[in-house]
Amino acid sequence: MSRTEKPPVVVIGAGLAGLAAALALTRQGVPAIIMEASDEAGGCCSTTTVDGFAFNNGAVYVAVPSLLRASFQRLGLNFEDEVPMTPIARPLLTRLDSGTAVHLSDARTSYVEGERSNERTQRLQEGLGRLQQTWGPIYRTLVRDVLPQEPSLLGMLSRLWRYLPRMGGQVDTLIASCFCDDDLQAAVASTLLYTGLPPDRLPATQIIGLLALLEEGFHLPRGGMGAISAALQRALRRMSVPIHCGARVREIIVENQAVRGITLANGDRVSADRIIATCSGFEVVRHLLTSSAVPRRLAAKVRSAPLSHRAVAIQIGCSGGVLPDAFIVNHVPSMSQQAALHTSGPGIPRWLAYTNPTAVAPELAPRGMSVLELYAPATGIQSASEWTKTMTQTLVSNSLHALQLRVPGLSIKCIRVMDPHDFARRRHLHEGALYGIAPGTTPDKFFPHRSGLCGLYLGGQTTFPEYGVPSAILSGIQAAEALLKDMRASSRPVARAAVS
Repeated sequence: MSRTEKPPVVVIGAGLAGLAAALALTRQGVPAIIMEASDEAGGCCSTTTVDGFAFNNGAVYVAVPSLLRASFQRLGLNFEDEVPMTPIARPLLTRLDSGTAVHLSDARTSYVEGERSNERTQRLQEGLGRLQQTWGPIYRTLVRDVLPQEPSLLGMLSRLWRYLPRMGGQVDTLIASCFCDDDLQAAVASTLLYTGLPPDRLPATQIIGLLALLEEGFHLPRGGMGAISAALQRALRRMSVPIHCGARVREIIVENQAVRGITLANGDRVSADRIIATCSGFEVVRHLLTSSAVPRRLAAKVRSAPLSHRAVAIQIGCSGGVLPDAFIVNHVPSMSQQAALHTSGPGIPRWLAYTNPTAVAPELAPRGMSVLELYAPATGIQSASEWTKTMTQTLVSNSLHALQLRVPGLSIKCIRVMDPHDFARRRHLHEGALYGIAPGTTPDKFFPHRSGLCGLYLGGQTTFPEYGVPSAILSGIQAAEALLKDMRASSRPVARAAVS
């Protein structure tokens, strides 16, 4: 490297945000290198094969595909060419204790099985239609005008102000206003189980998760979710961007309120005057920066930002049993009792939710076999360090027992488990919190892309006011764009006052 040539931007983390940030920089002629603590790239959007079964390492399906296509386009990639996807024809089946089964897809084709099925199907479709009529414009504004931009509470309000009167309250009240049937309420509420919060504690704005299904449907990449991160890695290889796996960063070096590089766990130092950290903002503040270097603004975020839920991921390769052909299968109580699905307790769970990716992508398992995924709540602790292996073993045993009761004849061939410790250590999620910051949190609670230290930018799940695959990519793009904007500003000549 010549004396005038600057060192490449160091990107910490090779998840979707880090891969996207490095690609966005390189496309603008700014060299980058990626440092990844794990042995492979992809983070929480990757796939691991065990005994012939392909298991996802976090994300389980694609919602809001239009936003994902737009994200790839901003990176100069054609999503359809890079990642073939299959629409999920039967996205969600909910079974109730009454014997009713509700099949949810869109407002025209959703239907009810059980007592008075024709009448209740009509009510279901009418209620979904009302939701879509009311919230569809909000959803489309978010996807088109809000989420692609750098997160800002003021910016969000300026684009959504006309819809604010209908955006208050909680999800349970909103659902009850559209559906008078208890079973239909329960089924619609079960579409939001992924948030980790019961309907009475979930802001009404989170109904957007259901709108994603009604407006665009759910999709699954062929070969599993890892196909998305693999596409970004291919693009980086074509541009000769190095990804160093097994390179855990121990410290971000700061001198005079400006970054100077990183120190790796093996003691090596890498010089850099610009860094994008796409690991958790909490991780940056608590572990990668010395306490004296942490800007007050970031310290305040750590104190105020609420963490999302924790869970134990239970993934099995199996055969036998009669599995529904739906992708998501929920056995749930009434809407008012669904808090029980978010609490880990003793004994066999009465209610259960799982995904069956092989209903959509049979290639994820050997012929005639299936992959099933459950996320059992890990509650009753203040910190991931309080969670024990005994808790994991008990939760796994009880959850599998509940599954086999629901699917008689199921034969388990392979089990893969990730508990809060694994999510923290292997997936680098702060405190094992699946989404980092809790769903429904407003943008002002998230970590900013500009850290307040010269040369340090943040990306990843704690910098974006949503969660999921498209938002992870956008967070990396936005962090890179903030860096590029500041580079251009610093290179402009400064006008000097005339001297008389």
